[in-house]
Amino acid sequence: MLFLPITLIVRNDALSLRRKWIRAALHVLFSGVLLAYFLQIEWRIPVDAKPVLIADNKVPAGYITHLMDSLHLQETVRAANFKKSFKTRLLEGRIDSVILVGSDFLPDVLGQVSRQTVHWIPYHQPDQVHLIRWKAVLRKGELQTVSGTIQSSWKQALTLRFGDQTLDSLPLKPGHTAFKLRFPVFSQGRTAVELVLNQKTIATLHFFARKPAPVAYQFILDSPDFESKTLADWLGKKGYSVQLTSTISKDITNRVSINRVATPDVIITDPANAINPVVKKAVAQGKPVLFMNGTDPETDCKTINRALGTTWQVKKISNEVTVTLGNGIQALPYQFREAINQFPITGYPVAVQKTTAKIGFSLLNETFPLKLSGDSLTYDRIWTGILNELQPVLKNNVQVDAPVFSGIRSVIRLNNWAIKPSSVRIGSDTVRLDYSPVNGWSAEAAYRFGGSGWQSVQDSMEVYVDQPDNKIGFGSHLTSAYVQTRSTDDTGTKPARQRWMAVEIPGWVWLLLVLGCLTALWIEPKFNI
Repeated sequence: MLFLPITLIVRNDALSLRRKWIRAALHVLFSGVLLAYFLQIEWRIPVDAKPVLIADNKVPAGYITHLMDSLHLQETVRAANFKKSFKTRLLEGRIDSVILVGSDFLPDVLGQVSRQTVHWIPYHQPDQVHLIRWKAVLRKGELQTVSGTIQSSWKQALTLRFGDQTLDSLPLKPGHTAFKLRFPVFSQGRTAVELVLNQKTIATLHFFARKPAPVAYQFILDSPDFESKTLADWLGKKGYSVQLTSTISKDITNRVSINRVATPDVIITDPANAINPVVKKAVAQGKPVLFMNGTDPETDCKTINRALGTTWQVKKISNEVTVTLGNGIQALPYQFREAINQFPITGYPVAVQKTTAKIGFSLLNETFPLKLSGDSLTYDRIWTGILNELQPVLKNNVQVDAPVFSGIRSVIRLNNWAIKPSSVRIGSDTVRLDYSPVNGWSAEAAYRFGGSGWQSVQDSMEVYVDQPDNKIGFGSHLTSAYVQTRSTDDTGTKPARQRWMAVEIPGWVWLLLVLGCLTALWIEPKFNI
């Protein structure tokens, strides 16, 4: 392209030497512009990689100043005051990384930092819960767990209430506390409980309780005792099938049934019955077994281990006959030694070992005095927590984590359904289920709920959907989930580094350069120079 016009210019005797130089220069310029366009030349400029601090609107100015001084930062911006120039710098990559300070960032703010390395410094406002979670759907009789964090400004109590009834409580000390409150689900259908801090309701938690699973229990006793009788009556009132088998004298057995008679799913007995053929057969079939009412844990462990192949070991922790655990609960003065296949039940001297079946061992001495004294809630909490760990494999399980927010992706998990569905009905929509390649009985569906309030799932269940606001920590949940998907570092340990950024000529500049060169080549012959 350049050789031909230069040759013609040189051979044109009608042009003066000056015109030849001008016309040749214009052709060289045009060819250079075209060559540079096809090569897409670029150059690098240094970019200061020191992070920019972005704070939510609720973080105090003094805390921001402290962070800027300790991290040696020079620029900060409030999430609500994004200027157009700042957004442009983010989009163009002229800011290497950002530090998010606080917990209430909305999607439009998080979307602006999608190209940067994100660091997160949560700021916990005093006396407000953060990252609170609970189960949105569960069965009646199961244990509901409410967990989260709170920054307490002074000594006070955090309480879960249903009306005037206290379900669980936790004394707080000044400072940051990770809490976990539990209570057995006593209702069926839509339920709401209140999280109360120092007599002030700070959150209302909604969940849906399904029908209890049809589990049958069998008690095998050497002789009737009040502890087992109280537990059997409690299970019967919960609607479970219960059968008590006790030996009155040699060759004389007494059987008592509560509710309908069914094939037992869970066996409850004392350690001496570990050699009982019924117990050994149940373990061989994979049915859970709970041993309770023992008197000598060291001898009981040896008996169970020889009969069922377990590895129970205990150590004595007191010379007293019993030890007090709180709320009037008494236990034998022993403690389980750890084992690989052993899982303790939090809060109680009870553990479960998993072999061919779940085998539980309780060191609780007597719990029926709680029932007699009217403390039914503590009694329910103890045995719900123990028996939940010994549940057989149930059918048609559904799991949804709360809180669920409108317009934010939620995951609904289904497991062990009798007939494997290909989709799940949510309101008026049908959502396809994705089955796990590892477990063919486990599936999940991702869905964004619209609107708020109770939304139906599979016609027999409901999920409560909250509006995306900060009443129960929407911002902290969203920010936490967002940051977990991004690269994060410890902002206080890495110094600022120099980074080079590639800069390219935009397309509109190339267009102007080409048009300018063509225009010059077209105008030049019309001038007499």
